[in-house]
Amino acid sequence: LQEQTVSRNWSWMQSHWILLRGSERIERTISHRLYAATEMIDLLTGCGFNQVDIYGDLDGNPYDHTAHRLIVVGRK
Repeated sequence: LQEQTVSRNWSWMQSHWILLRGSERIERTISHRLYAATEMIDLLTGCGFNQVDIYGDLDGNPYDHTAHRLIVVGRK
C-alpha cells in the first residue's frame, strides 16, 4: 500500500508505504525533494554547466504533459 502527499507548494513529496507479507507489517515513510525543469536548469547553469538539456524519458523524448520522468543532462 502506498500513500503520497505533496507539500511545501509542490517542492516535497512524502510517500508512506505499508508492506504486508503474511502476518508481517512493515511501514516506512520517505520524503523526496521535487524540482521543476526550470529549477534544474538554473541550478546547473549556476554551477558552471554550459549546456543543460531536458527530456521526458531516457529515449530523449520531449519533456511535456505526457512525460513520465524528468531527465536532465548537463555538459561542462
